[in-house]
Order: sequence, then structure tokens, then C-alpha cells
Amino acid sequence: MSRVLNWIDTLFFGVRRIFAAGVELPERPALNFVGAVVTDNPAENRTDVFIPGTWLISPVVMTSYTARPWEFVRVNAHDPVTIRLPPAASSAGSEVVIREIAGEEEAIELFTSTGQQIARNGYPNGTIRLLCDGATWIVL
Repeated sequence: MSRVLNWIDTLFFGVRRIFAAGVELPERPALNFVGAVVTDNPAENRTDVFIPGTWLISPVVMTSYTARPWEFVRVNAHDPVTIRLPPAASSAGSEVVIREIAGEEEAIELFTSTGQQIARNGYPNGTIRLLCDGATWIVL
């Protein structure tokens, strides 16, 4: 009977066991990420947690995509591609690098999380590097 209740509990409430270096921590009703960048991602119905010091590498993007802080976004823009940047308020000090690997760089459109388009003046080798100051994303 206990196994059935454990299975039902996991089904309704999800996985709640957390391990630190293989040692199970006590169950708590909340998590606090210290030293990590944590952002809500409603477009993909998830919470993104990033530990600074490492880069995320996206799959090759060919349609609309929401970038995450500290992500290297690879784009194949034979058709227009829209890249939405993460919210600036929760991304202070983060970078996003967008690199056209095939197609035409003019087909890439960049937008902030609030829908504001970022102006483009052409970028060397199809690479766009952005830095967040906590208020906006700055093209470097």
C-alpha cells in the first residue's frame, strides 16, 4: 500500500527529492537558488535556472526562440527567425551571443521580453553579442 501512495504522491506533487553530491537533503516546501540566475519562462511553461560560469548552447534555431541568460544561440535563418531576449530585470550581468551559422543574417529579428525590437546595423560574421545591465540589453 505504501508504494501505491508514494506513486500517487509523486504523480500529483512531482519529484521532491533533492540531492547534494549524492546525499539526500531534507524535504522543504521551497527552494532558494543562491548565486544562480533564475528566470520565469512562461512561453515554455518552465523556470530556467542557470549557474554563472558556464554557457548554454542552443539547438540550431530555425523559427521563433526565447534565449536564456548566458546562452550561445545558433541560428539557421534561411527563413526569418525571431529571437526574444530574457527579461532584463532578472538578467543583470548576463550575456547572450547569437551566431548565424547558415542563411542570411538580415533574417534575424531581436526583441526584448517586452516586445521592443532591437535595432540592427549589420554585424561582422553574423555574430550578435548582447550584454544586460539590468534595465536593457545592449548590443556590443
